[in-house]
Amino acid sequence: MKRIHFSIFIPYLLIFIIFIDDLHAVPGFARQTGLECMMCHASNQSNLNAYGRDFARSGYTMSTQSGPQSLIVGKDLGLSTVLNVSLMLKARYDKSVGAINGKGSISETADGEPIDSNRGMHEIFKTSTINIAGKIADNVGSVMELREKEGKTIFGGKVVSSFETGDAYSGFSVYSTNNYGPFTGMESYSTGLYKPLRQFENHKLTNAAQAADLATGAATGIQVFYAGENLFLTVGTYVPMHNTDGIDLGASMIPFARIAYEQPIGDMRLIIGAYGISGSTKISNTILDTELSGYVTRELIELKKEAYGVDLQLEGDIMSKHTLLTINAVLKNKTTLDKPYLMNYITPSPKKTIYGEPADADMEAYSIEFELYPTSSLGLKVSFLSLDDSGPHTFELDKVDAKDKDAYTFGFDYSFRQNVTFTMEYSMVKPTRIDIKDYTDLLSVLTISF
Repeated sequence: MKRIHFSIFIPYLLIFIIFIDDLHAVPGFARQTGLECMMCHASNQSNLNAYGRDFARSGYTMSTQSGPQSLIVGKDLGLSTVLNVSLMLKARYDKSVGAINGKGSISETADGEPIDSNRGMHEIFKTSTINIAGKIADNVGSVMELREKEGKTIFGGKVVSSFETGDAYSGFSVYSTNNYGPFTGMESYSTGLYKPLRQFENHKLTNAAQAADLATGAATGIQVFYAGENLFLTVGTYVPMHNTDGIDLGASMIPFARIAYEQPIGDMRLIIGAYGISGSTKISNTILDTELSGYVTRELIELKKEAYGVDLQLEGDIMSKHTLLTINAVLKNKTTLDKPYLMNYITPSPKKTIYGEPADADMEAYSIEFELYPTSSLGLKVSFLSLDDSGPHTFELDKVDAKDKDAYTFGFDYSFRQNVTFTMEYSMVKPTRIDIKDYTDLLSVLTISF
């Protein structure tokens, strides 16, 4: 048994000590509305309650009518006096024992030393973001995000136009993201269809939609939506890229849809939903995998996507303790290319074949996640994930069944303030391929939003 060295948590303690006395500010939406963070969030920053969902569906346009963020009101104008900028800082430490790569082997140096999370990875501010968000005009709001990826600055976000329709909201959203998936335009539940709203930081080992790569990755598209007291419905179309260069939009975009029904039951609220993606588009092979640029001739290939599943969320109080249960079943998530050989190239020296992505994956997954808050600051959580990749992986047979696994995770969230949270999660992973050994992962994260 390997011992956990508590010295790994020193960086988090130092950051906490440095910042804690000054962290009385709250993020941009709280400034705009004049409300506390937890008026919209359910116990932690990664989940929305019913009021928070309404705020998102309003296009992020609810605002205080007095004070420093009153509106500049005029003909065809309803603009906040302040441009809201928020920072979300994350410090992470990830330590695995025996974790594998996509081919089922442990990544090592030439000297046999483990690398990546098997060595232990500190990521101070790597996944941090700068957000510019809030009301643009009457019935129009936005969330824009700046983040770093592989040394590059990534800019993405969405603009939402929303109107009150009786007791409901209806409207549309235009979005582009390199990370959050096709449902980015409008999704406010915690079942994993929108990456920022989730119960666990280690989403790849706890949530079906994330582990099966259904609700992650680049997407540029448009959604229309209707959100009533009991019914949420959205349809949209997208292309699986953040940068539209290399996409043949004339060939069509990929349609998708999502429906959910909400029903209050005493102090609880039950949400049952379903979702689906089906269609194809044409995309440049060198844009789909930028590492191919300069090695192969740039050509358009057809990418076909077929995915669907069902989800459930049960939230509310049990004996005055807040709880959140989510279940997601990805029944199918299949991606195919009509000319997969155009994703391969041969290096001149040494001569070897390099295979590009995406792989010909065919995923199924289901997950169950549960969190209980014995106190308002402490959340205890557990999850189970099962993942099955039936893709043939024609060019890389060592990837066959390499991702198949059952994963058990438990952890906690502790909020020092509404906008300062420490998370720790421990996962035990049992791959189903006979030649891959069980492994573990310990993830700890300090999140500061202001």
